[in-house]
Parts: sequence; structure tokens; C-alpha cells
Amino acid sequence: MNRETDPAAQPVPELAMLTPKELLDRLVLEEDRAPIELIDACAAHGDAMVAALQDVIDGESGWNDDVPGEWWLLLHAALILGRIPSVSAGLLLVHLMRSMDEHGDDNLQDWVAGAWPGLFANKPQDAIDAARALAKDASCDWYIRCQALDVVLDAGLREGGQALEDGIDWAAALARDESDEWLFRISAACTLLGFPRERIRLLLETMAREEQRRQTEDGYGFVGMFTVDDVESAFARGEDAPDWRRRDNPWKFYDPAAIAARQQRWREEDERADFADMDWDTPAPYVRATPKVGRNDPCPCGSGRKYKRCCLARDEAIFRNSLGRA
Repeated sequence: MNRETDPAAQPVPELAMLTPKELLDRLVLEEDRAPIELIDACAAHGDAMVAALQDVIDGESGWNDDVPGEWWLLLHAALILGRIPSVSAGLLLVHLMRSMDEHGDDNLQDWVAGAWPGLFANKPQDAIDAARALAKDASCDWYIRCQALDVVLDAGLREGGQALEDGIDWAAALARDESDEWLFRISAACTLLGFPRERIRLLLETMAREEQRRQTEDGYGFVGMFTVDDVESAFARGEDAPDWRRRDNPWKFYDPAAIAARQQRWREEDERADFADMDWDTPAPYVRATPKVGRNDPCPCGSGRKYKRCCLARDEAIFRNSLGRA
């Protein structure tokens, strides 16, 4: 990917005059450097843009990652649909979630993780019901189902009162369902830590103990979601504090500072790759002690987390220091 040419620095045409296809072509060109004005111009087309994005999501080019800009277009699609307050936009968001799962695109899921409640905040009940159906669909992977569960709980939180209590009881019933896979159940229970209610305290404590048992006795290979101490802390806090509130504005992705930070990150990653490939005239070929770790691989430290969620930041800091940077 050539990141040296920044289309965002070039003269921007009158966006309001562009068709949906022309706007999407511009997004492909700009990759992850698109300004928020371009996103808003896309959203202004409403259901015409929804139809155009349907073709993008149902196509193959973005999912095959043949053209980087077309892969980024799938991420833009989620954030554009989040700006459009229609049933069709909400239903297409759920379709996009299912497509991420079907294509096994973990990277795209990670970019949007935690942002889904914000993307559905302006959506009517039909869209929330579609997210509810996804959360219950055991044929899908546990991770995307939990993102859909967040959407349903956030809708209840925004409505408040009995709607929230019903949402909590619904999520608790999913966590209790022993016919479902453990990763989904323990993740649903972890989400419920954000909604401490005495009626589910025993459930959370019991599942925390079972998670610990699976790790210590069965050699369960996934990092513990939460402990009994976490349950106690949640109830001591005594207020609703869902984790997704940290991403209450998904469109921060388009802040100029965020764009600049990403470009710096890409440059450093490219430098790191070049650094690793350099010929240092060593007496013998360098043999890596362990296989190269991908961002989505298990961390070699043994924590059970993905590398990017564990030691990657530390390793990148070590690399920057090796180049004489703070």
C-alpha cells in the first residue's frame, strides 16, 4: 500500500454533487484517510447509499483484500450506515455483521468491536430485533454474537426502565443456557458485569469460578474473562457501566489526529518490517527462535490473548527504542 500520497491533502470536489458510486470510489482512493465530511456526504444519500453499500458488502473484492481501499470501504460502510437512521440501514448493519463472521474477517471485526451500540443508537426497533436474532444464532461465532448482544442491551439502556431490566434478564438467560458454547456464555456474563443486579450475582460468581476451573484443571486455552474479584468490584461500584461506553463516538476514526496517528503507525510498522529484513552481515543466517507472530495469533507470552491485545504494544515500543525514539 502506498501511504506516501495522501488524497485527503488534495483538493476535495464538491461532495454534494457526487453520486453514491462516485463517493464510494473516493473512499476506496482515500483508504483510512477519509475525512468525516466524505462520510456525511455518503450518509446524506440515505437509502440510495444503503443500496450501494449492499452491493459492496455482497461483493467479493473487499473480502478478498485484493485492493486495500476496498477492504477499508467495508469499515466505512459500517460507519456510514451508522449515520443513517432507517430500518434498511440497521438491517444492512446486521447483514454486515453476519458477513464479517461468514468471511472470517477478524481484523474488520476488531476495528468495529465496541462501536456497534453507537452505530445502532439511532435505529428503529426492527433493527434491534435483527441484532437480537443474531445474538441468539448459535451457528455464528461467539465473538460477533456478543457484539450483537451489546446492541440489544444498549437499546434497553437508552430506553431505560423495564426495557433495560428485560434486556438484562434476556442476556442472563443466554449466559445460563448450557446447550450453547462456553465462550459465548462467559462473554455474555462478562458483559453483564456492566449491569450489576443482585438477581444475577450468583450466576456471575458461579460462571467466574467455572472459568477459573476450566483454565486450571482442564488446561482451557483462553484468557479468563473475569474473576470473582471482578464480580465483587462491579457490585461495589453499584452503577451501570457497560464497557462499550469507551467507544461512544465511533466516528472518532475520522478525526484528523486519529488519521495522523494511524499513518505514523503504518510507517513505523513498515520500518519495523524493513528492519527485520535487513542484512546485518552476520557470520551465520539469523534463525528466529519462534515463528513470526501475527497480530491475531495467540501471544507467545502464554496469556491466551491475541498478540495485538497483549505484548504487541510493548514489542513495538522496544522497536522504536532500537531506532533511538522515545
